[in-house]
Amino acid sequence: MRRFPLLVLAVAVSSAWAAEVQEQSATLPAVVVKSNATLPGSLKDSAQTGSKTDTPIRDLPASVVVVPQEILRDQGVTDMNQAMTNVSGVQPVMGGGYGFANNYAIRGQAMRFLRDGYSDGTSQNGYWRTFADVDRIEVLKGPGSALYGAGQPGGTINVVTKVPRRTFGAELSATVGSFGTYNTTADVTGPISSQLSGRLIVNTEKTDGWRDLSRNITEVLPSFAWQINESSALTIDYDHRELEITPDNYGLPFDVRRNIVPVSREAKYYSPFNYSKQNIDRLTLAHEWLQSNGLTVRTALIQDRRTLDMVRNAGGNPGNTADDMTGRNVRRQTDDARYLNFQNEVIWKTGGPSAQHTLLGGIELTNTHVDTVRIGYNLPSITDINNPVVPESVLPTSAVASQGFDRTLSARGWALYAQDQIAFGEQFKVRAGLRTEQSKVEDDGSQAGALRTVKDTVSFTTGSLGAVWQPSTTTSLYAGWSNGKFVNLSTEPSKISSSADRRTVQPEGSTQFELGAKLSWLEGKLDLTSALFKTQRKDYYITLPGATDPTPDGSDETTGLELDLTAHPVAGLTTTANLVVQDAQTTSTSLASNAQLGITNASISGKRPTGVANTAARLWAAYRLQEATLRGFGFGGGLTYKGASYADALNVYRTPSYVVVDGQLFYETKSWDVNLALRNLTDRTYYTNATFSGALPGEGRSAFLTARVRF
Repeated sequence: MRRFPLLVLAVAVSSAWAAEVQEQSATLPAVVVKSNATLPGSLKDSAQTGSKTDTPIRDLPASVVVVPQEILRDQGVTDMNQAMTNVSGVQPVMGGGYGFANNYAIRGQAMRFLRDGYSDGTSQNGYWRTFADVDRIEVLKGPGSALYGAGQPGGTINVVTKVPRRTFGAELSATVGSFGTYNTTADVTGPISSQLSGRLIVNTEKTDGWRDLSRNITEVLPSFAWQINESSALTIDYDHRELEITPDNYGLPFDVRRNIVPVSREAKYYSPFNYSKQNIDRLTLAHEWLQSNGLTVRTALIQDRRTLDMVRNAGGNPGNTADDMTGRNVRRQTDDARYLNFQNEVIWKTGGPSAQHTLLGGIELTNTHVDTVRIGYNLPSITDINNPVVPESVLPTSAVASQGFDRTLSARGWALYAQDQIAFGEQFKVRAGLRTEQSKVEDDGSQAGALRTVKDTVSFTTGSLGAVWQPSTTTSLYAGWSNGKFVNLSTEPSKISSSADRRTVQPEGSTQFELGAKLSWLEGKLDLTSALFKTQRKDYYITLPGATDPTPDGSDETTGLELDLTAHPVAGLTTTANLVVQDAQTTSTSLASNAQLGITNASISGKRPTGVANTAARLWAAYRLQEATLRGFGFGGGLTYKGASYADALNVYRTPSYVVVDGQLFYETKSWDVNLALRNLTDRTYYTNATFSGALPGEGRSAFLTARVRF
């Protein structure tokens, strides 16, 4: 409490204000939490992401795509990578996840995760997301800093979870499939008393994994909704997750001829003792007051504790002229991360005949604290990358000082933000947002055997502005601008800029311009969202080939076109498609080297960011048979395409393009259903994304059978 003297004051002020207004208000209906269940890209859907005010997608001057539970179930989605194929411009990348956590590029840029509209940890302390408690996924393209604070420029993925219901319901499900996979989930919800309802979700997942990349996950997820009175509700949500996942940082390496080594896609170059163990405990308290004069007051407190114990490979130069894999090492890292977030928001709907306003104002207090320790060890070379034999069997005991650190990272900050959504009649809408924030950042401890302390207070202001013109009920044309700032509190080594007597922290910056159209044709049977965009990112930390330390010289720019389409032209048929065509390139003038190929101090300007393809597309269709005797049966299938990408900043090592074919068979009744997901039907050899020294092979042909029963 000492670290947040404003928290008590903010709670007291907001509560007193709400109570005073409530004395003047009439009785309101019970607070109802909506669950959207339309198709991705539908203009009929509303989204919290992008406005915080549950605004229809057609009224937002930004690209927002919703992936509902119906699509997730039709496709047999079990992880975030599968779900994100439904959204244009979202591509999996290795990044800071090291293979044990979800990480993506959106529009060629880094992104962030939210959970129910609140920050879900940092990119360095991410995790592998399951779908036991997921209601839908909302994706906002571009910087969201004006609403959500320090965040990555590519966009925001908001995982919206299932909520307690006032009527009893239960669902039991089990999945079995390839690679020794099995999963069980129990989901029970219903009233506990006249004012209290609850939900309990328990999920277990175990798989030997493709290429022996195992996962063992246990989740216990209780939540409660307390209807205090007709206009006031309190939600309590608790997440407990235990995850054990084997990371692979190598995939299949490249040889001196710049090709992926011609070995079996199941070949392994990672150390046999690699592992990651995570524990996550997250508590969310959210209180909402509804007032008769168009006023809503929301207060939320999130406490998040995460621990990580991980052993992973690092280093590993691609094969030299002797086809050795040299420079290999392994790192053990432990993190103890604690996050505290408090938000208090006011939403007020007001106005007259000429203009209607939806005003949002809020205060946010944050506290992040991470204790992190890393120990590094050198490993022997793999002497023949074409016939790999990993020489080590146990973790070495002789540490290398230059590869280790023992640090405490912390950031304490506050923010004030405001937004106005103005409707000038039915045809013209404007949205403007502004946020100012301050963060005190500290990085204290030892690195590479030397003590260091970095302390700085960083202040910045971000904003967004956009307009929508709707000449008809089926057409929305929009233009939007947004910028962002981000202090990367990273557990990676960082080279901090120095002045004569002080070290400073330089925040990342980003800007986006966007023009788009949202169209509904054939009486709502076909919805199309298109966007032209230009996104810029600068001053982020990059580690260049041939360098030992990251530098804050990173700068990228992406220009492109996105299309998201949803169609249901005839009864029973649902079709979704998306496409991105973009030019993502590095604008930094930094120089890099590649000793294996004899490249010295070559410019990375104009090169493509690691792991990013300039073209990607997805087509999916599902059909439910309409004949009375066959009703309940259905089938589906789809194609996923990703263009070529690169594994290095110099664009020397190329990961080829691919097309993967998936299929689906299902039978549904009111009380139970069975779903067979068939993935990579042609058993195509492909590579999902690049690592720092190779490419990760995608899963071979596989099948997963899920059965659900509802009560």
